[in-house]
This record gives sequence, structure tokens and C-alpha cells, in this order.
Amino acid sequence: MLEVPVFLINGFLESGKTTLIKNVIEHDSKLQKLNTLLVVCESGEIEYDEDFVNDNNINLIYVESEKELTSDFFHKLDEKYEPSRVVIEYNSFFNPDTLIESLPEFYVLSQVITMIDASTFNIYFNNMRQIFNNACKNADLIIFNRIEGIDTLAQFRRQVRAFNQTAQIGFESSDGSMTDTLDEDLPYDISKDKIQLEETDYPIWYIDCFDNYTKYYGKEITFLAKIELLPDSKEGHILPGRLVMTCCEADTAFSGFECVNETDIKITEPIWAMITVTVSHEYSSLSCDDVVMLHAKKIVKVVPQEDKVLSL
Repeated sequence: MLEVPVFLINGFLESGKTTLIKNVIEHDSKLQKLNTLLVVCESGEIEYDEDFVNDNNINLIYVESEKELTSDFFHKLDEKYEPSRVVIEYNSFFNPDTLIESLPEFYVLSQVITMIDASTFNIYFNNMRQIFNNACKNADLIIFNRIEGIDTLAQFRRQVRAFNQTAQIGFESSDGSMTDTLDEDLPYDISKDKIQLEETDYPIWYIDCFDNYTKYYGKEITFLAKIELLPDSKEGHILPGRLVMTCCEADTAFSGFECVNETDIKITEPIWAMITVTVSHEYSSLSCDDVVMLHAKKIVKVVPQEDKVLSL
């Protein structure tokens, strides 16, 4: 049986999902010739009119309840419409894992796009972080739109990056133009060669360094860290980091980078220390891949600290 590509468009109501789907289909003549099954789980102000559906070979199905999204549901639709592709406009309050598990084996999830209205981001993020986590964690592309007049987009990007470290994040202007590059809004001076992180800066630095490690090349970063041991790693490799909460208390994890200890301080058990590091990107035998790698230049032991959770 031929594989059918599935495109999942996620996001809160009125975040621009329908507009994105219509624009993509209307501006690609190749897509218009394909038989498309469009499953809509949430209806907003923008609708799919009859002409759009007929002109673009679309079979439009509306879903009101998450319980409808079963394997049997998709098998019946496939038998009836024999689609060349499936587009799902998802309801952000539905669990995407439930949908993914219900897709037939020959339905291949090709791309997940999450739309975010930047003008309402703070309200939703502060009150519905778990919903944001569900919407973003599987995304290949996260798009912020309605960005005009907002000067905290760099902060928004870092907050979303905590949910998904691999997705491409783009920003869409009212004219439809896209960018994934912003002037960073960091709480420390990135222009300095030596950067002293405040304790509350660590989660922001961790996310930004993971995503933009090259801008930290040649700089010395100093921060308070709990230094853990790395099992099965090369001798002299350690793991400095802190407990960071990304979404909620259930999503708290020790967040740190593998680090080559180039000091005379021997670490044989977990300790607290002020550590000064440089940043590189190199092969890790532990991860079997190229990773962000720190090099410890100075370690000053301090008395054990309260292992408090830091948040973005």
C-alpha cells in the first residue's frame, strides 16, 4: 500500500492555521492537483468556502471530539476518498500523541507546524504551559505571526525553545515575510569577552547557547553550577548544570552540557562550584554525535547550595 503523507497544523484558536493552509494550497499549482483530505478539528473566523474546496480537489471533514480520531475513523476516510495527502487542522486542546497513535501505518507524518499568535502569547503561555508543550514538542516548524509592535520576540523564542530544541522557529510579518533571525534580548552583555551569569540567567543562557553556540566562541562564561559526573564518558569529562523547569514542575530536569575539565581540580563526586568555561561544538563519544561542548578553564569549589529549580 502506498504511503500517504500527513501534515499536522497545530495552534490555539485564531492563531492563523486556516490562513496558512489556504495560502499554501492556493499558491502551489502542484498541490491543487492532488486529492487532499482536510480534517478540521477546530473552526475559527476564517472558513473554507465552497469554491476553495472544489477548486483544489479537497474533501473536507469536520471533527468535533477528540474521541472521533481513531484508527478506524482514518481507515474509513481513506477507503472513501483515497487521498494523495492528508492535512489536519488540529485543536490545541487535543493531545497530539493520541492523534499520532491513531494514524494508520501507511499514513506517514511528514510535517508538524505550530502556529502562535505573538499578540496573545504571554496570556496563553503563562496560563497554559502544558498545552503549549503539547502543541510544540513534536513540531518541525513553529511560526509566530502578528509580531508587529512586539519587542519581546527573542524572549518568546527562548521560552518555546524549552519545549522543542530542534524545531525551526520563524516570525511572520503582516506582509507575509518570514524571518528566523532576531536581535537577542539577553539579560547579559553578549558583546563582552567575559560573561558572568547571574543565577537567574542560567536557563536563558542554556537555551540560547544550545541554539546559537557559535556566538559564544572565544568568550569565557562563568556561572554557579552543580557539577555531576558523566558515566561512561572520557576521563576528565564532567556535567555542569542546574535544575531547570521548562513547562511545569513535572518537566523539571537537570540541564547542562558535557564539559572537558581542563583544570587541576579533580571531580570524583558531585560538587557545587563557580565554573568558567569556553564553548565549542565537537564530537562526543558519549552522544556519538557533534554536540555543544564546554571546556572548563577554572573551577572554584563552594559550599553546597540549595538545589533550587530555575525557570525561564
